[in-house]
Amino acid sequence: MITSAKYNMLYPPLVARIYEEERRNEKATKTRLHQMFGAYVQGNAHKKAAALLANLENGADVLEIVTAGLALHASTKERLPHLAEFCEFVSSHTGSVERLMDLGCGFNPFAVPFWPWQLKAYHAHDIDTRTSDLLNRFFALQGLPLFAACADLITETPPHKVELALMCKLIPVLEAQAAGRGFELARQLNAKFLVITYPLKSLGGREKGMGKNYTAQFERALDEGKLGQYKLVAGAEVGNELVYVLNLRTEGF
Repeated sequence: MITSAKYNMLYPPLVARIYEEERRNEKATKTRLHQMFGAYVQGNAHKKAAALLANLENGADVLEIVTAGLALHASTKERLPHLAEFCEFVSSHTGSVERLMDLGCGFNPFAVPFWPWQLKAYHAHDIDTRTSDLLNRFFALQGLPLFAACADLITETPPHKVELALMCKLIPVLEAQAAGRGFELARQLNAKFLVITYPLKSLGGREKGMGKNYTAQFERALDEGKLGQYKLVAGAEVGNELVYVLNLRTEGF
């Protein structure tokens, strides 16, 4: 179906769906996969991350290792200079969290030591099987259940009940694939708090009015009820990222 080794490790149901949507056109399929994945992760990132985890298993400093790991993925590398501020802003509005879900996570779960909580579960979802394998190896070292797995978030909504769900820079990626799916996924989640973030700059460092456009998109979705029972708690610019914290105002948590 797809001959490029670059995409052989992606979640097979996702690749199959896109291949069929593109009428079995391999070139068009690769283009869409690159937009979702290839632009964010360099070819040797997983090998470098595996080497870092080996060092951690041998007693290396955890903060040094996770910082290096976060720098291997374009999205978390961009957040890294402001990571402590990001975690403080989110946690100041959510209170204590034991169960966390991270959608389209990339290497973001390596930030576990930066959160102020004693987590009992971290449900991490990505489209790369190498990423989920590495994260489960990391979770084992952190004494967490091995809850990293692959998912096609266009067609699948993870069912986990958690205090906090993270959708970091995810909605623009989902909306580019299927209009309306980003907010549909958000309102389907079973999370007491939801964090939605948007990039303020492109991967190339250009602003291009992204902050204004994404602010308008989010506020319109909120006004139109596209986020269901989620209500806005707080919003701020943290580094190169718009960060919104929302609360699910229903019983059951």
